Order: sequence, then structure tokens, then C-alpha cells
Amino acid sequence: MFGIFRSMQRITRTSVFLITVFLFSPAQDTLKYQWPVTPFDATHVITGTFCEYRNTLSSNHFHNGTDIPMADGSPIYPVMSGTVSVISPSSQSGSNAYVRVVGPIGGTTKNIAYVHIEPNPSLTVGTPVTAGVTVLGNILSGLGHTHLIDGAFDSEINALRDNGGLTPYTDTYPPKILSVRFFQDNSSVEFASKQVFGLVDIIVQIAESNGPGTPNTSSITNNGVYKSGYKILSADSSMVVYEPPAGGSRFQFDWKPNDDNVGFVFTPQSNVGTHIYILTNGSGSVGTSRLQAPGNNFFDSRDLSPGNYVAMIFAVDTRGNADTVYAPFEISAQDNIPPAQPVLKSVMNDSTNRVTVSWYPNSDGDLQGYRLYSSVDGASWTLKENETSLTALTTKVSFSNATTTVEFFRLTAVDTAGTPNESMFSDMYGTRPNAATQKVLIVDGFDRASGGSYSLRYHPFAMTAGLSVKTRFETCANEAVIDGSVQLADFDIVVWLLGDESIADESLNSTEQTRIMAYLQDGGKLFIHGSELAYDLDRPSTAPTQADRDFLHNYIKAKYVGDASSSYTVNGVNGTFFSGVAFGYGLTASGSPYLEDYPDYIDTSNGSFIAAKYANGLNAMTAYKGFFPGSLSEGLVVFLGIPFETIHSKPERDAVMGVVLEFFGVPVGVDPQNTAMPSAFVLEQNYPNPFNPTSRVQFTVAETRFVSLKVFDALGREIATLVNEEKPPGTYVVPWDASGLGSGVYFYRLTAGDYTGVRKMLFVK
Repeated sequence: MFGIFRSMQRITRTSVFLITVFLFSPAQDTLKYQWPVTPFDATHVITGTFCEYRNTLSSNHFHNGTDIPMADGSPIYPVMSGTVSVISPSSQSGSNAYVRVVGPIGGTTKNIAYVHIEPNPSLTVGTPVTAGVTVLGNILSGLGHTHLIDGAFDSEINALRDNGGLTPYTDTYPPKILSVRFFQDNSSVEFASKQVFGLVDIIVQIAESNGPGTPNTSSITNNGVYKSGYKILSADSSMVVYEPPAGGSRFQFDWKPNDDNVGFVFTPQSNVGTHIYILTNGSGSVGTSRLQAPGNNFFDSRDLSPGNYVAMIFAVDTRGNADTVYAPFEISAQDNIPPAQPVLKSVMNDSTNRVTVSWYPNSDGDLQGYRLYSSVDGASWTLKENETSLTALTTKVSFSNATTTVEFFRLTAVDTAGTPNESMFSDMYGTRPNAATQKVLIVDGFDRASGGSYSLRYHPFAMTAGLSVKTRFETCANEAVIDGSVQLADFDIVVWLLGDESIADESLNSTEQTRIMAYLQDGGKLFIHGSELAYDLDRPSTAPTQADRDFLHNYIKAKYVGDASSSYTVNGVNGTFFSGVAFGYGLTASGSPYLEDYPDYIDTSNGSFIAAKYANGLNAMTAYKGFFPGSLSEGLVVFLGIPFETIHSKPERDAVMGVVLEFFGVPVGVDPQNTAMPSAFVLEQNYPNPFNPTSRVQFTVAETRFVSLKVFDALGREIATLVNEEKPPGTYVVPWDASGLGSGVYFYRLTAGDYTGVRKMLFVK
């Protein structure tokens, strides 16, 4: 997985200037204090550093402190004198038990938290403690370290900062830059040949060494660095031709940024032992402060002439230990950048039995047109129309459709390059047309592309819902509801999906709320689902407006109670329409497309009732049938506090959708299944890819055949047999767990009769 680059023995004058000047910007807090473990006045080993990437909790985040290893049961002492402000024993916080001490320093207060310790039972809030004297507690069994946090919650600073923090701290081990790769900006498309064009992301893997050893082999050599950045040099490395602001520094971790921005710093392939930075996204120390956050950024190769260059990448720890590598690349004169991803507006079926696919126009200057793909099962896709008919000025296309067969669509854009570049796929929308039953509208309101659990820029989740709808349905983006091009009033039932959309992308804005209110007032039936809706509109802070709270309480008929239900099983409540329904959700190893880490738990409001609960007894679903404020007609609403698409299996999703639609009055017995048989054998790309450690392989069998699906390593050795039996026609999904194997490329081969298909997958620990 590592890129190939060459190390230089000499450092240019510019490089020396970088290391001596820009690597030692003043810290924001110069207070020095002793260590919390004995000896207090000597350097200790560090196993976890500030702002390294962590995926060890339910959500990816920045490490907010410094890990100091000691034997289980070792006493922990205050690093400064003060008073105990918070005590949270293991009976309340489990392995995250902690003591927080606040002390007056220079007329202000200073917060220090000591985590992973069992607090001393003699302590109470308000107890005075003395640095190096008072025992705060002992390291919990099985953890072997304390986690020191400098600063209050959401205002944490680096405890290993230069000229401050833990003192003394001596570190002579430099970080190590392990790989340098080039990608198209904000995408997973790599410039594998190192020939770049347009907007470029430089992706770098770095390991911080806090002790001897090879990076990634020890907990003291797998941490995130303090500062990193890049410059662009001439081909012979003799001259700087481009230098980002702040002397090239892109990330400098004095303060911890908000965890919602961790996806702008680290790639999805990162984990606790592998830190892969999107180096071009940073903006120096300002961009990683507590008041600002790194966003999407890039190196614009169009600012330089075509030709050969060198990317100088540097990484530095808080003690000035540095590593610099030089990665040659070429700026190409040829356009190899695809157009922007197009956005589907809707897939509609009108009264003349015509299906119309509409989209919002792309604004790319070199746009040639669009390609529309269709599928009847969501697995095998066929090109239906291309850029010859779908020109740059086209925004919709219609087809005659006299059947009730479900059909899904996805769209790409292509440019005018000699070999046209094709964009990323749009989201996937569809319709089951012409059925003589109630009309269902599926609204795709999931736009979140960063900061959440799902990181891809397109998704099939409206299609996932459509495959479980037993009646006629059509699909649209929430933007089509906002701009009025799709009217909710034209539909008997609305299924509105929100995924884990939350504050950053606003789950429901005021216009969407107004449209939903009018629909329910007019007797509409709404099934809305998502893990953050209640949190976004009703969390206990000043952020939600009163209008947000009123909408949730009076129209969704629910109240926010808490975040992260900590249960991945939901059961219907006896005596309700949901009685007897049970399902699992949110675990990728069990079939969810992403980890659902913060599902809301909720309560009733203004006449609703609880229809389902999590296995731990918290409320997962509310339902209501009756009148809404200002209405003259009876309406219905069902709110599920998890995303529908994260339900583990299609039979479970079918059951959930079926009983909700039955509650809305859809006749029982309507066959939701698509009767079209697969027409070809197909082996799909595994998902996710790259993966760690589980992935899923999907394949389609056109005729009953003996099927073999096997996995091989890069040397051709058989690793696993996933399928070895006769299969009837259909589409199948098989999980594979690579735990215990090493990172690298693997191949999987499907054999069915005369058909053989082979694909490659990448396991990245």
C-alpha cells in the first residue's frame, strides 16, 4: 500500500529554514507541570499522543489526551494542586472512569482530567488535592495506562507541547513518513502513475515514534505527529516552486479540533495503528485550532506548468524531531479529471405510464453530457442512454413503461476529453410504476458526506427502501421537495430517509419542515427514519430553535431523550401494529452498509405511542394516528430512530416496511418482489474496498449451477472457500472476515458452469 519515493541525503536551504523556523510556533499555554506517575520529575514513555486518529469508540475521533503506561493498580497523582470538580467511577463510566481537577492558575482556572483510573473512594467533589501528594486513584485492571487530558471538554490542548505541559519530556525518536500517494481532490481516484492534473490531494501515511522500534510494531511507534506539511519543488529539488501558507505546514495540533472534522484530516482507511493524512486538506495551526477546523482543500496543479516536480513532505513531533521525504511526480497537460458527480432530482411515473428521470444540471465547463444506467435488481447495471442523446443541456429523459417491474437508475457525467472522463455515480433512485395501489414517495434526505459513519459520496439507500416497498413508488431528492418540483400532496405515503444526517448538513431545514407540516395537516402518512433527527432538533442545548423543537414534538410526535442507545437489536412492542417484528441493525459485519454509532433513543409526544424498543428497553420508534395542529384530516406518522438501510437483512427490512405500510392502509398481500430473473452471471466488486477486516462479495447466478467462490492471496494460494454448492438463479451476498491475515492484495474467483470471474480486493489494517 505504500507509495514509492526517494529519500534525499541533503536538505535545501529552504528545508532548513522550514525546520528551524516553522516547527516551533509558540504554544498557547506555557504552564509546565509534573507527571501523574512516579517518578514525577523524569521522562516517561508515551503510548498515545494528542490528536492521533482513533476508531476505538462508536465514532471516529481525535485522541484528546496523552497515554502514559503503568502497571495495573498503579497510583495516579495530581500534576497540579486544586480541587476535585468531577468524579466518575467505573460503576458509572466503565473503563473511562476518571477524576477531573480544577486549579486557579494566573487568575484563571486550569482543568486536568485523569482517565482509566478507579477514583480513590475517599475523594468527593470539592476535595482539595496537592500535586504529587494526593492519590487520585489507581489504574484500572486490564488497561495499564492513564489517559491525561489537559483542558476542559472540547477545549483540550496538547500536554506534550513545547515550552509547557508535562515536564520534563525528552524524546529523541523522529516520526517516519511511510508512503506518499496522489489522488483527485476529495475522491478515492488515485493518480497511480504519479501523473496528476487539476485539483490534487496528497495522501501521506506517517507514524510517530515515542521510543525505539519499527513503526507499526509497537504502541509507542504508531502515534500521530504534531505537525506535518508539504512544499512543491522543481524536478531537481533545488528550488521551491509552490509553498502553501504557514511555511507549508498543513496540520499543527496545539488544540483538538471538533471530532466531526476527523474525516478531513484522516482517510477512511486509517485506524488506531495506521495514520493516513489528507495532507492537502490542512491549513496550518489555524485550521486545527479549537475555534476552527480543517475542511476540504487541495493542491491546484493548474497553477504550475506541465512537467516533472517533487513533493517535499515533512513531519515533526513536539520536540523538533523530523522526517522529510521527496516524492517525484508529473503534472500532465492532459485532462484526466472527470466532471463533478451529477445529482439526481427524481424518478417519476406519470398518468400516461411514462417514467421520467430528472437531474440537476452540472456546471462543468467541459461537460459533454450524461450516461444513464438502469437495473431491475440493484446489482447488475446496464447503460440505458449515453452522452449522444443526453447532451450537456439535457436535464431529463422519459421512457414508456407498461409494466409494474421495478427499475432503478444512476447517472454519471462525461467531459469532452479525447478519452472522455466519467464522473462518480449519482445516488440510486427508482420506481415501481403503474401499480393500482396507493402511491408512495421515497425522499432521499441523506446528503452527509463527511463527519458521519458513511463516507462515500454516493449511496443506494433510496433503492434499498424501494426494494422493500410493496406498492407503487417513486423517488426524489429532498432538494426537489424544497424547490417545489415534487409535491408531497401528490402522494398517499411518504418515506423520508435521513441516514445519520445531523447538525452539519441539517437533517430537516425550515422549508422541509413547512412542507411536511402541510402534508400531515392535509391527512398525509409519513414514515421518517434516521439516527440524528431527534438529536438535531431537540438536543438539550441552545442550538435547536424553538421552531425545531415544536416541529419534532407536534408533527413527528417525538421527543429527544438521548444519543447512542448502545443496543443493536430492536423489538416491536406487544399490542401495537409493530408487535412480533424484531431486527438487528447498524453492524457492518452483519450486513449494515455502515456502523450506526449514535442512534437516538426517544419518547412520545402529544398523543403518540411507543411501537418498538431497543433490546435494552430504550425507545426506538414512535407512532401516531390522529389530527395534527391546524389539520382537518386525520394523518399518520411513524418515526424510527435508526436509518432503515442499516437493518441487517432484506427479509428484516421487508418486514419493517411491510408492517409500517400496512399501518398506513396498504392492502396486505401485495407482492413486493421483482419477478424478473437475472439474465447473466455477474461477480461484483467487494464492498467496502479497501476493508478492515470484513467485506462482502455480491454475485448473481443466471441459471441453476454449482457455484464456487474462493479467495486467494497475491501468490495464488487458496485462502478461503466462501461458497461451494449448487445455487438457483438469484443475487447473493457473502461476507468474508480477513482477521488474522496480513494487509495486502487478495483475489476472489467465482466459478459457475462456464462462467469464471475474478476480482481484486485490498485488505488494509
